Amino acid sequence: MVPPEYAVYFMTMAAVGATLFGLIFVVISIAPASITTGSAPLERQVKAFTAYSALLSPVLISLFALVPHQPIGLVVIVMSLTGLLNTLIMALTLFQQTVQWSARARNSPFILIGFVLYGYGTFAAVRLLQSAADRSALNTLTNLLVIITLFGIARAWELVGIRQFHVQDWLFSLGASKKQENALHTNAAAATDLKQEETE
Repeated sequence: MVPPEYAVYFMTMAAVGATLFGLIFVVISIAPASITTGSAPLERQVKAFTAYSALLSPVLISLFALVPHQPIGLVVIVMSLTGLLNTLIMALTLFQQTVQWSARARNSPFILIGFVLYGYGTFAAVRLLQSAADRSALNTLTNLLVIITLFGIARAWELVGIRQFHVQDWLFSLGASKKQENALHTNAAAATDLKQEETE
């Protein structure tokens, strides 16, 4: 079992994680044919699977952390290695199938982030296996579980299909605003010059 001061954190994380994990089933139940069937787009299947595994991992780790005399390092390393394996399978599936390059480009950062998160989780798990009371490793784990949860939320958010904010869209709108502002200044200056010429 983890030190007592971490109990509130893991209780909260278990409750929040379970709620978010339940929302995945709600999303899938809204349009199951677009995700679960064999004819469903591969990109949506990848999003669903990565969101599912990212939200499940913090829940299980938090629940096991609350069990008395339970070595938390064991469950952390199992979930981290499972996450690494799932991320690898998703990457191979996505890049071996005939998927559009745009879909690969959209999913590549998430795949890279998945490798980093679960790899770091494996590192923390090894330290916890060596010493279950390693405060530094526990602090790393607690921060990591929050980030993994946010990662799962981001994938679930994409799965729902809500339009994401894109930097290129912001830059395009910023450029358009600048052009419009410059055009207004030019027109105002031209109108001023015209009035001056008429008065002369």
